[in-house]
Amino acid sequence: MLEPAMKADQITHQQASGFVSLRFAAPLEGHYQLYRSAMIRQRARVASVAGLLIFLIYAGVDLLTLPPELARVTASIRLTITCPLIAITLWLAHRTQPSDQTFEKLYTLAYFGGGLSVIAIILAARHQAYPLPYEGMILMLMFGYFAMGLPCRAASLSSCLLVGAYLFAEWWANTPMTITLSNGFFLMTANVIGMIGAWISEYRHRAHFLDRQLLDLMHQAAEDESRRKTQLITAASHDLRQPLNAIDMTLETLDPGHGSDHQQAMVVQLKDTVFQLRRLLETVFDSARLNEGMIRAEIQPVNLQSILQEIHDLMAATLANRGIELNLPAQPVTQTVLADPSLLLRVLQNLIINAADHSGCDTIRMNIQAQGTHLRLLIEDNGRGLPEQLKDRLFQPYVRGDGQSHYPGLGLGLAIVQEFTSLMQGRCGVDSAPQQGSVFWTELPATTSPDVGPY
Repeated sequence: MLEPAMKADQITHQQASGFVSLRFAAPLEGHYQLYRSAMIRQRARVASVAGLLIFLIYAGVDLLTLPPELARVTASIRLTITCPLIAITLWLAHRTQPSDQTFEKLYTLAYFGGGLSVIAIILAARHQAYPLPYEGMILMLMFGYFAMGLPCRAASLSSCLLVGAYLFAEWWANTPMTITLSNGFFLMTANVIGMIGAWISEYRHRAHFLDRQLLDLMHQAAEDESRRKTQLITAASHDLRQPLNAIDMTLETLDPGHGSDHQQAMVVQLKDTVFQLRRLLETVFDSARLNEGMIRAEIQPVNLQSILQEIHDLMAATLANRGIELNLPAQPVTQTVLADPSLLLRVLQNLIINAADHSGCDTIRMNIQAQGTHLRLLIEDNGRGLPEQLKDRLFQPYVRGDGQSHYPGLGLGLAIVQEFTSLMQGRCGVDSAPQQGSVFWTELPATTSPDVGPY
């Protein structure tokens, strides 16, 4: 992750200006080099194992195919110099010290040392007049460019030095000039191919680095914004409910029985207004908490009789002031469901308020219906029913039916019902016909667990 000093506009400017020279502007270049060194250390753990296996296999091939005297020399070089060098590199790659940048330098030196060991093996074969091919040098060059993942500059410089050392070794061994030049041509060709490949690889790696850092900055900004929203929602939820609670307490102290009819009507109207305002706030806060992922369902066995009774106690008086009767099932409910009690309360409350606001009913009944391994909680009204064109989108946000001119709302109540029901691993829906009332329902898994708490 970038330090706070690095800004998104600096990254986008670097993307726009390009980096053909494989250098970023400061301070981005310093950040990239730290990132690259850490990645090289991780890559070295795999590349070193591969290199170690290759040189061990070559040592065995030398002993099986080369003349005994030459095989002893070449195998000795591989087993006493090259393999220990790779093994030390592998050991350092798994340690915390030295630092990543120091390890990158040691890693490059290990590559150069391995290349020199290959040259030493070729030189030993030349002194014994054995036609050992130079293909091992090509393999070493390609291994440094691609398998080891060295930076383009370091790989190119090391490889050019190795090619120069090889040509010097051939001259030292009095190899015919035509053969030396031919081998040198093929090695330089391979080296140029490796340089181009290394440049493309590092360019893409740098481009990925810029994209990743910009994405990290955007993700961090989104997290900060989400945290601020969460704090705002929490503070607003507490602070806005306080005055409503005070108003509720004040209204409860007023005794409408000792006042005039006008005063009694005003108290009832005030209570209804406070109820509507509280409902709007709860809807807004529920929607905000859902959007911010702040709501998690705590599923447990819930006693439906307790839930229905609590809803009745909360809503009956308010609905009565509006001339609506709220009825419980005729017989006590013994069933339980797996749900979150607080979310289930909000679901049923929203369904009842929706029926009261939009159906034009004078009776709302709560009921229970078995549906296989689930239980369906029904909110039935005797209102005007739903128009056909509204049914398919009723649970979408900001969709409202009739009655909006009489009661405030945002059209989020049923959308929240669907979200809360999904969090409890249930489903919801509606059955309705014009002029025949509506039945809104939420369906949840049933349980026969005898160990049920207050809910």
